[in-house]
Amino acid sequence: MKNNLIKYLSAGLGCILVLTSCDNGFEDLNKNPNAYVTPDINSVFSLSEVYMNGQDYENHRANLIYASAMVQHLGSFTYSGDKYAYSTEWSGAFFGSTYSNGIKETSQLLATIPDTPENANKRSAVRIIKAYLFHRLTDLYGDVPYFDAGKGYTNVILKPKYDKQQDIYNDLLKELDESAQALDASKPFFASSDLFYSGDVAKWKKFSYSLMLRLGMRLSKVDPAKAQLWVGKAIAGGVFQSNADNVILNHATGPDGVNRNPYTTPFLREDLQEGNGSTKLGKTFIDQLQNTSDPRLRIYARIESTGDNTPASQKGLPNGYTSGTITTHPSWTAAGIKAYSDPNTLTILRQDAPDIIMSYAEVQFLLAEAAVRGWDSGNAQTYYNNGVTAAMQMLTVYGSAVAPVSNIEVTAYLVANPFMTLGTTAAKLNQIGTQKWIALFFNGLEAFAEIRRTGYPIITPVNFPGNLTGGTMPRRLIYDETERVNNTANYNTAITQQGTDEFTTRVWWDKP
Repeated sequence: MKNNLIKYLSAGLGCILVLTSCDNGFEDLNKNPNAYVTPDINSVFSLSEVYMNGQDYENHRANLIYASAMVQHLGSFTYSGDKYAYSTEWSGAFFGSTYSNGIKETSQLLATIPDTPENANKRSAVRIIKAYLFHRLTDLYGDVPYFDAGKGYTNVILKPKYDKQQDIYNDLLKELDESAQALDASKPFFASSDLFYSGDVAKWKKFSYSLMLRLGMRLSKVDPAKAQLWVGKAIAGGVFQSNADNVILNHATGPDGVNRNPYTTPFLREDLQEGNGSTKLGKTFIDQLQNTSDPRLRIYARIESTGDNTPASQKGLPNGYTSGTITTHPSWTAAGIKAYSDPNTLTILRQDAPDIIMSYAEVQFLLAEAAVRGWDSGNAQTYYNNGVTAAMQMLTVYGSAVAPVSNIEVTAYLVANPFMTLGTTAAKLNQIGTQKWIALFFNGLEAFAEIRRTGYPIITPVNFPGNLTGGTMPRRLIYDETERVNNTANYNTAITQQGTDEFTTRVWWDKP
């Protein structure tokens, strides 16, 4: 874990080269912050985009081993995510790395780029990235340092106070609203340094409103009236219209570093092991796709030891088992652990596999939910069909090594799994939530947030011996352990106002 001095220092520490390690020279720079006070803002902006989905082990632990296992996209023998067990190193990893990386870079940019009309686009894009980073932090942990965060160098705030999630959300929505309105195609932007849209201001505006839609919907239980207000504002502003608007971060093969996909490097190194690894696709996920003849299964999964990605051959690892107890499960055969499905190394687990940070498919499922709730005048079935279609078609970003889902397959799937137009509200929300859960595969943090918010899809929790939740779905992760030591007073205030620092404490928007 990073200590607080490193975690909250924000300005003057940028790297000039994006696709190399960002730690080179930090020791000297920390000794003399004035050694580098004019960073290359184009490179730091690119780096802030790279950090949006985290880096290597910290992200792997929080997003895959914890969140993805909790929502049963994955199953694992490790004593952590799907066992609802605490690892001091893993639970707080995303907390420490996000402040040390993305929050540091965006804070540095906002402290460096003059707040003038000419810089409206640049500052707006940075504010959108910062909002994205903070919403993932607060959704995962609850109350976190927000207003004081990233001000270690500019304001010498090395022990920032924790802010209430409600206050954070109010400001995040304001930031997205102001940023979207300030974006202006006639003004300069980062152009080629923009790894997402190559400086397309119109797409950044749609990204801001689409993220506003996501955050607005987060309030659906805690404050339905405010949720409806922000959902309506996002829709009116203009959200994603097709897969061409997706926020995608491309990666490359090569040495370890920020250019590699942050999930695949540690997964390939620790969890694959030619099919003998400890983490596999989960039985709940595989069963869902097999039971509905979902053509995405051949893209997501394969038996690594044989190279077989035939849907009928796939077998998910049941959650809540260890390498010792799995032999008692009916799915166990003489082939052992190698018989269970791995993430497909030809597609989603390639070293250069792109990150789908936010998609048109997710937006369509959010709109379908809004229509069911009466918050949007659109047709829920149309949104649902659009979402399923987009979720299948967007997988072309993983290349052609595995046959993409054809239009004929999409149509057949929708015929076999139609939207329940005459079903109950709960049944409709479950169906929408299930499709969103599938589309968010390998985005465990967002899937974890949405299952906590909606309760859908309905997943049977694991009651592993010695678990820390009493066999119920966790509601958050536990803070970085260094906070108890290095930021003690503010940490204690946070748990006083939010609740005990445990998996079972609900964050503000997570109401029963």
